[in-house]
Amino acid sequence: MFLSDLSIRRPVFTVCIMLALVVLGLFSVKSLGIDQYPNTDIPTVTVSVIYPGASPESVKQDVVRKIEEAVNPIEKIKEISSTSQEGLGTLVVQFHLGRNVDNALNDVRTKIGQIRRDLPSNIEEPVISKFDPAQLPVLSLVVKPDAKHADMSDRELTRIAEDFLKRRIENINGVGKVDPAGVSTREILVNIDPQKLESQGLALQAVKSALGSDTMAIPSGNLLQGNREVSVKVDAKAKSVSDFNHVIVGNKEGRPIELQEVATIVDGIKEKRSLARLDGKDVVALEIQRQTGGNTVAMVMAVEKALEELKPELSKQGVEVVKAKDNARFIIDNVDDVNVSIYVGGILTVIIVFFFLKSWRSTLITSLTLPVSVISTFIIMRALDFTLNTMTLMGLSLAIGILIDDAIVVRENITRHAEMGKDHITAAREGTAEIGPAVIATTLSILAVFVPVAFMGGIVGKFFFPFGIVVAFAVAVSLFVSFTLDPMLSAVWPDPEHEKSADGHVHYQGRNPIMRSVEAFGRMLDRWEGLYKKAIEWSLNHRWTVLGLGFGTWILAMGLSGLLGNNFMPDYDRGDLQVTFKAEPGSSLNATRQKALALESAIKAVPGVELTYTTIGTGLNGTVDSGGIYVKLKEGRRPSQITIRRQIREGFRSIPGVDAAVGAVSDWGMAYPIMVAVQAPERDAVIQAVPLVKEALRSVPGAVDVTTSLDSGKPELKLVIDRKAASDLGVSPALVAQMVRPLVDGEKVAKYEDEKGEQRDVRVRLEDQQRRFTTQLANMTVQSTKDLGGGKHPLVRLNQVVRFEEGIAPAKLQRHDLMDEVEVDANFDGSTLGEVSALAAKKVAELKASGRLPEGVRVEFLGQTRDQKETAGYMGTSLLLAVFFIYFVLASQFESFKLPVAIMASLPLSMVGMVLMLLVTGDSMSMMTSIGMILLMGLVTKNAILLVDHALHLEREEGISRRQAIIRAGTVRLRPILMTSFAMIGGMLPLFLALGAGAEMRAPMARAVVGGLITSTLLTLIVVPVFFEFIEELSLVKGWNWVRRRLGMEVPESAAIQPQPEAPEA
Repeated sequence: MFLSDLSIRRPVFTVCIMLALVVLGLFSVKSLGIDQYPNTDIPTVTVSVIYPGASPESVKQDVVRKIEEAVNPIEKIKEISSTSQEGLGTLVVQFHLGRNVDNALNDVRTKIGQIRRDLPSNIEEPVISKFDPAQLPVLSLVVKPDAKHADMSDRELTRIAEDFLKRRIENINGVGKVDPAGVSTREILVNIDPQKLESQGLALQAVKSALGSDTMAIPSGNLLQGNREVSVKVDAKAKSVSDFNHVIVGNKEGRPIELQEVATIVDGIKEKRSLARLDGKDVVALEIQRQTGGNTVAMVMAVEKALEELKPELSKQGVEVVKAKDNARFIIDNVDDVNVSIYVGGILTVIIVFFFLKSWRSTLITSLTLPVSVISTFIIMRALDFTLNTMTLMGLSLAIGILIDDAIVVRENITRHAEMGKDHITAAREGTAEIGPAVIATTLSILAVFVPVAFMGGIVGKFFFPFGIVVAFAVAVSLFVSFTLDPMLSAVWPDPEHEKSADGHVHYQGRNPIMRSVEAFGRMLDRWEGLYKKAIEWSLNHRWTVLGLGFGTWILAMGLSGLLGNNFMPDYDRGDLQVTFKAEPGSSLNATRQKALALESAIKAVPGVELTYTTIGTGLNGTVDSGGIYVKLKEGRRPSQITIRRQIREGFRSIPGVDAAVGAVSDWGMAYPIMVAVQAPERDAVIQAVPLVKEALRSVPGAVDVTTSLDSGKPELKLVIDRKAASDLGVSPALVAQMVRPLVDGEKVAKYEDEKGEQRDVRVRLEDQQRRFTTQLANMTVQSTKDLGGGKHPLVRLNQVVRFEEGIAPAKLQRHDLMDEVEVDANFDGSTLGEVSALAAKKVAELKASGRLPEGVRVEFLGQTRDQKETAGYMGTSLLLAVFFIYFVLASQFESFKLPVAIMASLPLSMVGMVLMLLVTGDSMSMMTSIGMILLMGLVTKNAILLVDHALHLEREEGISRRQAIIRAGTVRLRPILMTSFAMIGGMLPLFLALGAGAEMRAPMARAVVGGLITSTLLTLIVVPVFFEFIEELSLVKGWNWVRRRLGMEVPESAAIQPQPEAPEA
């Protein structure tokens, strides 16, 4: 072969090529980032709009729907979802994969700019950003006083957290959003006394107008002083909080009325709308989300670096920062564990190869393929901007045994030629040339498998693209090394000559026990070869029995596969849990806090819990009646994560008035694995359908924590304007709305620059005791537009122009793709996701068929259920393409359309071991086992190719009968087949055992491959030779003659099968 001949002639050149690959790989790996998985983020743009004082329905109609309709025509939009709640509208626009998120953001910004005039004038400017609010925070920081400043006030702690730390973190690359939690934000409160205000003949409008205009710095032009121009500015800003007391809000009988006469000015804190708690104590926290497409580890490391740089400044201010939650830690541990698996797998592979080759020199020559191939792979990873993540490293870990295969086969064949008496250079050339086509075919069969894997569509395609590319590139490099470095070293650095006994073995008496063990293993292999020769002879004489047993075994495996469950991804122990909870609708922050206390107590009562971190009202769509609890579990604990989860769930049953669900921390940003969307053009239809769908899910065995995003409503006090009375009294509806909101919720009317130069809101509102009852609101006054003369306007009480109606209103309104939507969500326990989803889909189908759902209602499965269905389709297509590509490779290699069928008979045999192994280990089918199945397609054909290729070589070159060729090829190829199979199993053993962080997720793939390799190796050695002999006897002519005989027709003599003469064994 050209490559091997060139390498043997120019050894220095060959060594330099290998060193170049290694050096480039080492430089490349230094610049690779670290993450848990490949970037599978859907390009997402989020729009948030604050609409002060607006009800959820008003936010939906006046803001959200208009923006939905504006952005909907943008190209490559996958879906649009929105949430409308009190004073806030949020839209999440997801684009199809491949859409540039920066361009998408600009398109969304342009569309919103075009309709800005159609939106209400009092909304705040829409905030458009690149992050998905559904993604959970990846880092949670708690800011607390140090030991010397334990008495620091919450307000001062908040100032440091919000004004100093939050702003620094927001500027870090990769940070998507920073949400403060549990903060006590400083605010200047102007608490109106309605009686005093009325006694002065004033209305609230006068106070708002005065504070807005009399506390500003106003530019007033320029003065020319000689050759200088001096700007003039009227500075009416308050220099201290007490200055607000003297703001003129009106006059009475010629006397100015100061603000302090009608209100109390308090340097206080903004009403809390969020809460954070660490291990049962209220704290100030910062919840950090990464940008869409960002790297979690890189972002967290950048934040840690910034905190380290800020440490002296923070210490000077008397605070310290601790991490309550850190997703990066698990990712790093996960990646480290896969690295260990690669090292251990490589060592095991080398040990196995040594036992077969019985030579340290041969083992070293063969094993050099591993570091060269693995390190070279970092070059392609750097070129394609991959990260060191679970999938890329797992690809390398699984490939350890595969990478050395080609080198094993080439080296073993060179050694066999040397044992025939050839000199080392000739043995290296002819041994490589003889086995070369078979090695190329085996490698191409692996590549043929990973081509469709690397180019699957959807999220699963992005997930496995790096995996497929890494394995394919590593295997290609290993082939290159096997045809260059291995033959060159075999030629220039041969094994030393050893004296052999009459049986052909080197004896190691007096040497170390390792070499004696190697000798004993070699003798055992000789016995296996003798037994195998007898087995293959018997099998060829009883072909129908063997074929029947092989087919029956496959049928049995397919039947047993029904016992395997089906999950989207394997469940694994991350060492943490996530609890989501919702108090009764309308609950205050303090009431929700009390429920959180009860939940925390139930969690802490479970053995194995290290800490709890609770947040209420955080996130873009957070409300004061809902929250979450992050639960970190102790390392080295005895109860499993699943057991602890069940115990916590059981403890929650005794807590009334709260709907709580506990599940694993999702790697995909989904709160629930089972999500069912109930959609309709009209909300009333959705509301009618949701209880039916919820009840259907509750009746599914294995479905737990069934809940909906539809709350029972929040108590609402509606002020209905009597338009005639209002018109008669000169009060407009807008005037009523402008007055009620600041009285109840408060309204920011000005800014105050504090002593540290920070801007603080000035908020006008009623005092707490003045805004508790309907009667208090009813007696509030609004200034009429009627003029009584002299610029005086009468005051009109609210109860003269409005009537008060109490009712229930939704706290949150959801929409999806321009339709109203409510989600019904659930966890699963005691069953697999596939089983629960299938039963849930059946129940929903029965519900649809019954006609009980209102007209126009659509029910769709989202979340992992939808992802699992899409994945199954992509996997099935990839599996089918893999089979076709393997066939094409084999047909091209052997120039035959029949021979590939004989070789591919080993494919279904691998399923037997895979199914049995998964049953024994208790694993279910998942995305990981599916990839393992596809990987098996390429691996198991390697053994069959080696056997069939050598049989054809013997038949064509030496002219012996097919049967004798098969028997001799089997005995000759038994050793390399067993060696490559054992090497692959040894390389995957660390993953198989699942000993490290997150290893339970990776183990099913390795277990599927190992199980398939064991049975395919054993059955391939028996079934493939039988099928090979059988398939070669088939032809269209023989098939037609068989039909003629059955019909009693004459068969030409030339068509009769002539037995081939058997040649003596070599």
